[in-house]
Amino acid sequence: MGRKLNLLIVDDEPLFLTSLKDALLANYSFNIYTALSGVKALEILEQTNIDICFLDVHLPDIYGFDLIDKIKSFSPDCEIIIMTAYGEIQQTKIALKEGAYFLPKPFKIEDLKNVLSKINKNITYSDLYDKLKDDEDNILIKTKNKRMKEILKKAEKYAKSDLPVLLLGSTGTGKDTLAKYIHQRSERRNEIFIMQNCASLPETLIESELFGYEKGAFTGAYSRKFGLFEIANNGTIFLNEIAELPLSSQAKILHIIENKSFRRIGSLQDIIVDTRIIAATNKKMEDLLKSGKIREDLFYRLETLHLELLDLKERIEDIPLIIESLLKKRNIDPKEFKIDKEVLTLFQNYNWPGNIRELENIIERSIILTEGKGITIDTLPYSILKLENHVKRESLKDLEKEEIIKILESVGGNKSKAAKILGIDRKTLYRKIKNWGI
Repeated sequence: MGRKLNLLIVDDEPLFLTSLKDALLANYSFNIYTALSGVKALEILEQTNIDICFLDVHLPDIYGFDLIDKIKSFSPDCEIIIMTAYGEIQQTKIALKEGAYFLPKPFKIEDLKNVLSKINKNITYSDLYDKLKDDEDNILIKTKNKRMKEILKKAEKYAKSDLPVLLLGSTGTGKDTLAKYIHQRSERRNEIFIMQNCASLPETLIESELFGYEKGAFTGAYSRKFGLFEIANNGTIFLNEIAELPLSSQAKILHIIENKSFRRIGSLQDIIVDTRIIAATNKKMEDLLKSGKIREDLFYRLETLHLELLDLKERIEDIPLIIESLLKKRNIDPKEFKIDKEVLTLFQNYNWPGNIRELENIIERSIILTEGKGITIDTLPYSILKLENHVKRESLKDLEKEEIIKILESVGGNKSKAAKILGIDRKTLYRKIKNWGI
């Protein structure tokens, strides 16, 4: 199938950009770069040969149509797909004559597929989709755990329905992966799949991002904006940490479930949508209602079809299989990646508070420290090594100090990279460096 194609998305709306990126990753195998401005796009183009560019016309710094020549100067063979909700007919005609493609906003996954199929890049949707689907599913499908197998069987059944699904589970258990699993086995598999972490939405922007707004709806609303529910029409929207949404926004989501319609902010017109909702929370079912953070009526509509994922400590037997999947995801041959027996013993006895996400961080850390050769006791983080039977040589503080020094050396003193590998923020790392005189 040759090398992966390099694809650049240029759009000044972060959530739209992320949604498009997720839709492409869920259906194709591209190397994807993103830029929120024309200047950032040019920086990427200076360093990377881009094969396909999704270009929004209205950028904060450079007019999209003016950017086309600059893109072509860096990557002459780049195929450009113009995205706009505006009616710049004359400019669009000129761009089309010069070989660009046009994708009016909002668009469906089918529109995305159609425009990509027109590009002579030997992109085969079904082959790439099936390959990526298998890769993403491995973390769930490859299980020896009986309870996990039952969860997957239920997920297969739920996929055949259009009813909302509620996913429960601790942070890092793979709720987003299970949401994709359900979407990819549903009748909507060829439509768009959008993921949104509700906890990351600023309270002042929640409704405009989810439901959109009309031009002039409020100060600063200079043009119409399509919300995520409208963009995801006919597809699936995954709302992670739904209990973090205000109760007023939850009421609108309930209205969509019951009436399949909503209104953009500043509009009196109902917009009909057929968007399948998968919601998730890291709270226990009994705690959700007690907390008062979720409407009872919405909760009971969501929990009709619900699944509760297992913590990693409840499926310890799957750790070797999960590691294998994570390595394949990074194009590393599991047979060439050595894991000490002592490490596996520690993994079996560890509590895994961060679940699969924590295991993935350890894999990434070990790949960096050993240049992809394997996992040894020396590459494990302090959080695991502090288990009582592995702290005979030194105090916990000394062990943690040694770990920080080792990580800093491995990344050439880059504190941002070191903090990421250590799983702490830079402020905490700077404080520890200062306290210990590193």
